[in-house]
Amino acid sequence: MERRQKQKKPIFYKHRPDYLITLLVVILVGIGLILILSTGWISILKKSAGASEDNVFLTQQIISFTLGVGFWILCSKIDYHRYESQARNIFLVTIGIMLLVLIPGIAVNVNGATRWVNIAGFNFQPVEFFKLGTIIYTAYWLSKSKEKLSSFKEGLLPLFVIIGIVVLLTVVIQKDMGSAMVMVLSVFAMYFVAGAGWQNLLIGLSSMLGGVVLLAILTPYRMARVLTFLGKSDDSSAAAYHINQALIAIGSGGIMGRGLGKSLQAYGYLPEATNDSIFAIIGEEAGLWGSGFIITIFALLFWRAVKIARSAPDNFGKFLAFGIAFWIGFQAMINISAMLGLIPLTGIPLPFVSYGGTSLVALLITVGILQNISKYTYKEVYDEDSGSRRRHGRSHIASARRHRVDSQAQ
Repeated sequence: MERRQKQKKPIFYKHRPDYLITLLVVILVGIGLILILSTGWISILKKSAGASEDNVFLTQQIISFTLGVGFWILCSKIDYHRYESQARNIFLVTIGIMLLVLIPGIAVNVNGATRWVNIAGFNFQPVEFFKLGTIIYTAYWLSKSKEKLSSFKEGLLPLFVIIGIVVLLTVVIQKDMGSAMVMVLSVFAMYFVAGAGWQNLLIGLSSMLGGVVLLAILTPYRMARVLTFLGKSDDSSAAAYHINQALIAIGSGGIMGRGLGKSLQAYGYLPEATNDSIFAIIGEEAGLWGSGFIITIFALLFWRAVKIARSAPDNFGKFLAFGIAFWIGFQAMINISAMLGLIPLTGIPLPFVSYGGTSLVALLITVGILQNISKYTYKEVYDEDSGSRRRHGRSHIASARRHRVDSQAQ
């Protein structure tokens, strides 16, 4: 047995992508579409009219999903190494897209924040593509500087530059603290798994925490959310009203829920019922079981993405897969935690579930990239020359095809 174990070694095959991820994502998107439809019927009863705004949302979400699936399939077939060679250009292009919100005539201001762009009647949120560009560039930088991350000049300083760009474009220009939190946490997590020293990591996290406190103090509406979270604000404030209605929705659902389409909070009481607050509607209509099911699906998706990252054939693929896992994981965790009153409200959607065409398309693109990485993950087999029977090791992700490819597949 010991002789056999010594003959085992990692072999790289090009194989089918991870289809479990496909199943998990389709489940999440399907649940989102059903919830948007269910709140649409509530709006019909409320308005006593023919068409409901939420049914328009449903149509738009289906169109976005169809478009996103096209990009998903395309990205699953593009060798992820191509992103490595174009990482700087991708990052610069997404920065340019973010700056479009500064151009009068195409920038769209909603509730005092300019986060949308309208070009030829097509609205989109640049930050969703900026998230992807940042993840790709950070993975590229980490793969090139892995041996130097413990130094200040080659490790901590470039990290601060990336985070500084993120904060400038999201918090300062677009007033989007939620997206900034997701991106900064994802970048720090990637920095950690790349092997950064504890000293640099603590310095970075301390600086981030100090920045969050400073931004909260300097902006009244963010401070109001923090005070609401701490229980120090007037219950009549907008922030307090939102979280109170979310907690009422989740609490009234009990264990089994009121039933699909039977939400009361969706009758105009809960703000953003189909968007940021959709988890509260899940809790109300599907109860504790439904909420737990959603959390379980996200946990499985995160686990699968991390497994792909750990089995990637090179550092760029590894860090890119980790970045995608952290992006989806942190965004889901922050959204759900805010609805449960565990952290202040952030205003970010629940991945794959909330209404939002730009977010859905961008996330489906990342799933395609992740599945392409999964095609090149390794498995352990016995050496064919030894005459031993081939076995699959724990690193196996998907069934192998007959042809073998180099670990650095170009």
